[in-house]
Amino acid sequence: MHKTSQDNPEPQQIHLLGGAIALFAEIAISMGLAALVKQISADISLVTILFCRYLFCLPLLLWLGWYQRGAALFNVNQKSVLAVRILAGLAGLSSWFIAVSYLPISLATVLGALLTIFITLLAPFFLKEAVGRRRVIAVIIGFSGVLFLINPFSEQTGALSLIGLTAGLAMPFFAALMFVFLRRLGRTEAAISTTLWYNGVGTVLFASIMLASSAQFPSLTSENSFVWFVLLFAGIGSSFQQFFMAWSHELAPASALAPVHYSSVPLSFFIGIIFFDEQITLSFILGTGIIIGSAWYIFQRERARKIAH
Repeated sequence: MHKTSQDNPEPQQIHLLGGAIALFAEIAISMGLAALVKQISADISLVTILFCRYLFCLPLLLWLGWYQRGAALFNVNQKSVLAVRILAGLAGLSSWFIAVSYLPISLATVLGALLTIFITLLAPFFLKEAVGRRRVIAVIIGFSGVLFLINPFSEQTGALSLIGLTAGLAMPFFAALMFVFLRRLGRTEAAISTTLWYNGVGTVLFASIMLASSAQFPSLTSENSFVWFVLLFAGIGSSFQQFFMAWSHELAPASALAPVHYSSVPLSFFIGIIFFDEQITLSFILGTGIIIGSAWYIFQRERARKIAH
């Protein structure tokens, strides 16, 4: 009996599946880390968590950088662009940790979906990309989804932290700024080198803040074993996050992987309901649909524009 084409998947299909699995692994680690940070944020300073995240992330990245580039692992030519990428990345990650600490994890995750909308707003200024009328309308509709998401007329909204909401909106803005400058760096620079600089600066910065603020490490006792597990996982898990992200884009184009990014939303719903007793309301679901729908439309318009050119 001859085997059909279904018995022998095309290499391209295998690569797409592998890319999707790698990206989902990155998202799962990210959401798991967010849940763990939320668990310990009441007991330990976020500055300490951020310092450990950057410090424990470095060993694997240094090994990978040496493997890929040898003595040139820190060589970067576009230093001013790199500096903006680093600052935006530091602000974005800090905002994310603050958001998941003060907000329901599902709300913080959906606010993160504003990333695509913010990239559309920033692209004309930093990448000289034209943004058409349809994408502008999609941006406006996307931001209107935030009103449904937060539902200012609900009694539950009064319990939301202003710090958390500010951080939740700041996170996708800074992340968008970071990705815009990553696009510019990606034209000439090695990804591992820019990643090493980013994590190295983060380590030094939060070490300095820890010293200035007298933030403390948890004591090495059995009572703090879970806290130390989270601190170690914050760094080591982040290393694997960056590895899986890079690997996914080696296996499959970004356009094919775009739908996988939105898997973080149902995953955050599951984590929020099961582990934090969060309530998912109708207005929340409506706001989520508006934001993700607008982001998806913007992505499709961007892909159509690239195909046309």
